[in-house]
Formats: sequence, C-alpha cells, structure tokens
Amino acid sequence: MKRRTFLQGMMATGLAAQATPGFSQTPHTLREKAARMLMLGFIGDNTDTDGAQIVADHLRESRIGGVLFLRHNVRSREGVEGMTSLFSSISPNAWMAVDQEGGAVQRLSSDLGYTAIPRAFVVSEENTIEEARALYAAAAAEFRAAGFNLNLAPVADFQDDENGVIGRWGRGYGADGVRIADYAGAFIEAFEAAGAACSIKHFPGHGTSSGDSHYGFVDITQTWSEAELAPFERLIETDHAHLIMGGHLTHEGLDPAGDPVTFSTPILGDLLRWRMGYTGALITDDLDMGAIRENYDQRTAVIRSIQAGNDIVMMSNSAAPDPELPQRFADWVEEAVAAGELTEAQIDLSMARLDQLEGYVR
Repeated sequence: MKRRTFLQGMMATGLAAQATPGFSQTPHTLREKAARMLMLGFIGDNTDTDGAQIVADHLRESRIGGVLFLRHNVRSREGVEGMTSLFSSISPNAWMAVDQEGGAVQRLSSDLGYTAIPRAFVVSEENTIEEARALYAAAAAEFRAAGFNLNLAPVADFQDDENGVIGRWGRGYGADGVRIADYAGAFIEAFEAAGAACSIKHFPGHGTSSGDSHYGFVDITQTWSEAELAPFERLIETDHAHLIMGGHLTHEGLDPAGDPVTFSTPILGDLLRWRMGYTGALITDDLDMGAIRENYDQRTAVIRSIQAGNDIVMMSNSAAPDPELPQRFADWVEEAVAAGELTEAQIDLSMARLDQLEGYVR
C-alpha cells in the first residue's frame, strides 16, 4: 500500500474558512462546530409527531448538522417526504440521511411506492458496470426527489454467504476487491451526480465476521484478512471515497487494546489515514447500537469517537429518546476541550473535512 502522510492530506483539505452548505449558518463558536458534527435520529413517522417537531426545533436553532432516518421513521411515502420537506425548509442544506443500499436494506421501499433496487450481489452478477451506473442513477434521482442527500451506502464488505449480517442478504458485491470497488464506485458516482453524498461501510471489513454489531461487539480478529482492505484502498485511490463509516468491530491484531473501530486511533488513524492515505470524512455507525450502548455511557462514546477522528457522530436517539441530546452533545464537546480531552484544532479539522465532503455534492 502507498504510504502518505496524514499532514499532507490535511493540507489538501484547505483549512481556510468556507461556507458550510450542510449547516444552516457558518459555525464560529466551538458549540456551533460541535452541533455541525451531530447527526440525530428521532422517534416519529410524520410531521405531526412530537419527535419530528423536536428535530425541527433543533434544526431551527442550529443544534444539529443532519437528521438520521431509520426504518421506524419510514412508514409511508407521504410521512417521510413530509418530514424531509419540513426539515429542509428550516435548514435547506442539512444532511438528510437514510440507508438505501437496495435489496433488504432499502428504507424507501417498493411497499411505499419507490422503485425496488436489486441487492448488491445480484447487481454485480447480472449487470455490467455501465448498467449498474444507470440503475443507480435512476435510484439516486428518486432518492433526491424524496428529500434525501446522504445515503448510508454502499457496502464495500466482502460477500460471504456464511455471514449473517452482510452475506445472508446479498449486501456485498463479491469477494474480489477490484470488483467490489468498481460497482461501489458506480453507485457513488450516480448518487454524487444527483447531489447526494455516500458513506462507504463498514471499515475495515464486516463481511467475514460471525456476528452482528447491532447487538454487541463483533470480534473479527480470527476471521478478517487484509484482503478486505482492498475495496476501500481502491475507492480511495480512484477518488470515490469521500465519507467512510467504521464498524463497531474489534480486531486485536490491528488494535491490541481491543477498542472498537469506532473509537480506535490505530485503525482509523494509523491504518486508514496514515497507511492508506485517506483524507476524507469519517462517520460513526449509530452510537445507539447495542455494541456501544451496552458498554459505554453516551458522553464517553461521543468523546472517544471524536478523539479517534470521526467527523460526523450518528446518534439515533431511539433506545432512550432524549429531547435535549443535542444540547448535551455540545456541552460534552465544550467540557472535553476545556479538560484537554479534545482540542479545538481537532474540531477544526472535522470542519475542513466536512467542507470538503459537501464540495463533492453541492
């Protein structure tokens, strides 16, 4: 693998002050910068629900940088599009994020009147790259028309039929790094051309694991191989990787402390940024997932995520909904900077990477 310096990569992002299209106003204070890093979920499936109104208020007050929609938020086409319309009318460029991979993981589903997207493995088996690009272009246009601008996809994990969370559902494009990257790249090109960012997942590879991080940490120490880095490396080298999501995975060979990837500087910093040369943005998987929620309090999870280099912190706020979570999030970041757990320079690097990400789709 090519070795590039992290500092050179950060120089390339350009730290000069820029407009921030994903936020309702340019953040100046530390509290405003912290708010831009939070992607918040909620309970509710239409604009009249309390959860949707709380999110609307947070957007109005610039307390969050984006909104996360999960399965329980997407019950009807009218409901979901009403919410994206409301939220975007308040903060026109805030991130509106949802999982829209295709197959089993397609929140805007055919049951609601959207066009079915084949699962990734079927796409790679039955379509050329050009055909896949056309298929994804149609999906991206529909995605944007529904009011979304951040797709929590594609999957760059290996397809292994024995795997219960990726392989079982055909979420992977195959088991060849080049093939995976080429189809994932076509996915990303189509969505970015339509004005939507994409989050590649789940670094450093979830496809050969034997567990599901929705329910607890998944130890990939014995099952993972370095070949699983190949799709991510190729996507980086071909300039398709602009946002990457780490998994709630542990690998004691890559991080002897046994920390999950979400909190791991050796994996996200030393491996992904230093060794693989990645200079783009990082997003956590949902910190409300069992792997994190059952082992860390929220403040610890947030601060450790940022310490490890994540730029967007995803919190579905669904396990124990807290209407004041964004205020607490900003408090935690301010306190961490005051205590020396974080520096404002780290936060400014995240602002630069988010500026860079938005530049690909605005």
